Amino acid sequence: MPNIKVLLNDNVEKLGRIGEIVSVKPGYARNYLLPEGLAAIPTVGEIRRIQKKKELLEKQYQEEKVQAEEILKKLTDHGDFVVLVKAGESGKLFGAITAKDIVERINSEAGIDITRKQVQLKRAIGEVGEYSIKLKLHNEVSTEVKFVVKKEEE
Repeated sequence: MPNIKVLLNDNVEKLGRIGEIVSVKPGYARNYLLPEGLAAIPTVGEIRRIQKKKELLEKQYQEEKVQAEEILKKLTDHGDFVVLVKAGESGKLFGAITAKDIVERINSEAGIDITRKQVQLKRAIGEVGEYSIKLKLHNEVSTEVKFVVKKEEE
């Protein structure tokens, strides 16, 4: 059976972006794309509806990018984040610093609002030292902030 053409209502990974007309196997369209609302049969009305939706999403995307750039400016103005923690003689912390702790510190000190998902931390910080932590604020806006972890003096 030949492939059929469908209009994507949403971005579908490894298939296409919203508003594109793609050719797929009939079973994939009938059993997944159409019932899940990810695609529609490309009629003139559907194409017009998707174009309006795409314009709204593009506007929203640009607004989110502007907000991310404002957050980036505040982070750049702030500088390094210094954290005082209890640590042993060798510099090992008595508790790890996680992405949640990093978000709380950044939000309270810099007066911004980021989420845990925006912090790209491979593993928790477990020792005293300087760490460069990557923040992905938006698809097109990312930065690195410096966290200085120091031993708390008794």
